[in-house]
Parts: sequence; structure tokens; C-alpha cells
Amino acid sequence: MTKPFPQTPSFTGYNAPSRVEADIFDLEIHGELPAEINGVWYRMTPDPQYPPKMGDDIFISGDGMISSFRFENGHCDYKSRYVRTERFLAERKARRGLFGAYRNRFTDEPEVQGLDRTVANTTPVWHAGKLFATKEDGLPYEIDPITLDTKGRYDWGGKLKTQTVTAHPKIDPQTGELLFFGYEAGGDATKDISFCVADKDGRLVSEEWFQAPHAAMIHDFAISKDYVVFPIFPTLTDLDRMKAGGPHWMSDVSKDCYVAVIPRKTGVKDIRWFKRPGGQFFHVINARNEGEQVMLDLFVAGMNPFPAIPDVSGMPYDPQAAGTLPFRWTMDMSANDDKIDEKMIAFAPGDLPRLDDRRTGQSYTQTWMGMVDPTRAMRFSGPVGAGFNMVGRLDVTTGAIDAWFGDDDDTYQEPQFIPTGPGELDGYVVVVVEKHTPNLSDVAVFRAGKIADGPVCVIKLPLRLRGAVHGCWTPLHD
Repeated sequence: MTKPFPQTPSFTGYNAPSRVEADIFDLEIHGELPAEINGVWYRMTPDPQYPPKMGDDIFISGDGMISSFRFENGHCDYKSRYVRTERFLAERKARRGLFGAYRNRFTDEPEVQGLDRTVANTTPVWHAGKLFATKEDGLPYEIDPITLDTKGRYDWGGKLKTQTVTAHPKIDPQTGELLFFGYEAGGDATKDISFCVADKDGRLVSEEWFQAPHAAMIHDFAISKDYVVFPIFPTLTDLDRMKAGGPHWMSDVSKDCYVAVIPRKTGVKDIRWFKRPGGQFFHVINARNEGEQVMLDLFVAGMNPFPAIPDVSGMPYDPQAAGTLPFRWTMDMSANDDKIDEKMIAFAPGDLPRLDDRRTGQSYTQTWMGMVDPTRAMRFSGPVGAGFNMVGRLDVTTGAIDAWFGDDDDTYQEPQFIPTGPGELDGYVVVVVEKHTPNLSDVAVFRAGKIADGPVCVIKLPLRLRGAVHGCWTPLHD
């Protein structure tokens, strides 16, 4: 008999596991879906198939569920499938949870020691005609882009040496290269970071390693025309703590943040380090450089946004301090110091930023994201507590905000920009709307430059989509 899921925030309400693999042909559309939207929107969701072995778990530990919305000639079809990781298959065979605390192999059942622990639940990545499901604690799994069946773990034909691959790789729109990295590349609690490049055809052409100042979470990074930028914040791991059954991660905001800047032409031998006091972050917006001036746009918080990742000082979780705001950090590669110049882009509480991917690493003006208006109704959803109660657009050059609130019972997942012309505002933005009453989901379609005008149409789903982490947009393919 399968035990019930725990009645805790990660497993109740809109966070309750869905566990639904579905095929829905021709979703119901209220309004007119623009016929120029043609492509596939892939999304990754943590969705546990069994209750956690330890009695409770962090939201982002759930098994990877990949889904697709296929848009074609004014129609939209939906499909979802679990990623058949080694972990998923072992637990399905046993019909129970076998893996222990989040990213702590020392708490696993003996029969699964040595198996791949990743749940591949964070970001779908499309590159060189292949689709991958990724999570930063392991290697990607290749997915069939049509059926969403799992093809298997992917290591670039056995050439890749790192044990981990980020869920935030970057595709250079000028060269078609896939730039990616892995932290804890040499194993749990190591300071090893791998920096890798695959060419436009998917061939691994470079893998270099370097050492971080401490064994830290490096969730995201950025590229510019000439540089690669690694923000390293003090969310730290410790092997002895893990062996004792403790958490993989704890924050320590008394320690410095570091930024590694690596020239793309010459690699890690010319790495430069910059630093600032404390703080935490999760997501990068974009980066660019003007000569040796490197500008990094990212979301920064005063403490780790995840309540499940406490600070070593024991200070209580403070939602206000944990809220993320957009900043621009500037590093001068020609200077003889490690200073970071910092400027807030706008007072725009939010996260999960997306941009026109054709502007990755280049000058840009627009980003779309989940936003928070603390003066309006809030609903519990996702890994940090209150979900985003708005979807919005931020002009990073002026600080202007263009946002949609919707209803008191709505929260929003990560938006996705869909280009239909050459400009940053030439296109549409799609987003899953979490309808807390009646506990279902919609997809709202907005004009990219007119979010506050409301959706041009709404796609209705007959089920609830548990909070996704990230997504990607691809052209139609057969």
C-alpha cells in the first residue's frame, strides 16, 4: 500500500503532487490564439511519484516531469511524461521512496547506493536538434522531442568528465554554441567547477576545470560576447555535515560573494575574481560587455530565498530579506582591484526572468518575469512560500514596469517569450496561470509589449499543473 504524501507546505494545496502523464489534443481556447504562434513550449516540473523516504522534502526534489505545449495554426496540444531516470525507475520498481534527504546520498537506502540520484527536473534544453532534461546535481537525460520518452543519460559520447551539468546553460545566438558548466564537478562538496563548450552541431569541443573559493551552490551563470561570468554566493555544502545526515546546503551570509570572469578566447588560465559582501541570488537575467567592462544583470536577495535552506547563524527566515530584486553588477577587467559596482535596475520584486533569447550575451532592453505586489492578495505556491501574483515586463534601461495582476486567486509560473518578428517586443508571452479556485491551470497569451492590457486569449486545461521551474521555446519539428 502506498503511503499518503505528508501534509506539509511542499505537498499540499497547489503544491500537491500531480503525478499525471497526459495527452490532450486540441485544448479549449477562450479568445483567438494568434496563428503566427507556431512552435513547442517545453517545461520541467518537480513532481514526486512517491512520498519522500524521510517524511518530508524540499519542493524542488520531486521527480522530473517534462511537458510540451505544441502550438500550430491556432491550435494547442498538451503532453506530459515523467523522465525515466535511474532514480525514478528504482523507486517505481520498489513502489516506494528509496532516496533520502535532498542531495544527500548518505541518507539513501542501501540498495540504491551508487545509482544516479538526479531527478532531471529543472530545465528543458534544446540544442543541435536534441532535447535534454537537466538538473544541476547530475548529467542531463536526453528526451525524444515528439513523444517525450526518455532516451537515457547523456555524456556527449563519453567525452564529458564532469559529474554535474547546470540547468542553466547558455546558447550563443551568434555562434550557435552551447556553453555550460558543472559545480561540485568532482563529486559532493568539492570546489571543482567545469566550464564546457559544445559547438553548433552538438560536439563537445572544450572542457576546462577551475576551483571555487568554497564549495558553493552556483545555480546560474551568464555569457557575453567575450566573457563568461560565474556568480558564486555563500550557500555552502559540507561533506562531514552530510555524512552526519545533515542538509547538503546551508547559507552563510557572513561570507563574501565572488564573481569569476573568464575570457572566452583564452579560458580559465586568465580567470579574474571579484567580490562583494554577503547576499544570495538564484537567477541571471543577462550579461554583456563593452570592451573590458562586463555588466551582469541578476536577481539578488539578502538571504537565501528558500526557507528549507537556513543560515548557519540561526537567524529566522525573513520573506522580505529573501525577496529578490534586479541589480546590475559591473566588473572592470582592466582594473587592478576586485571591486563590483552595483546598481539596482528597478524596485521590481520577482524572479524567473526570461528575455528574447536572440539577445543572450548582448545589449538588450526587455525581460519578462514572475512579479510580486505585496499590497495585493498572495497565495501559497512553489518552493519559497507565496507564489508570484503578477506576470510582468521590465524595461532594464528605464525601469518601467508593465504588469498584469489577474484575480486574487491567481499565481503565475515562469513566462516564456515567443518571437514573431525581429524586435524584442515583436512577439508574445505565454505563462501558466495557477487558478487556486477551482484548483486548475490556464495558459494566458499576452502581447509581449502590452502585458498590462491582459491576455489576448486563454488556453484552458482540465487539470492542475504543479509549479514548473523553467521552460524553453523551439520551432516546430516532426
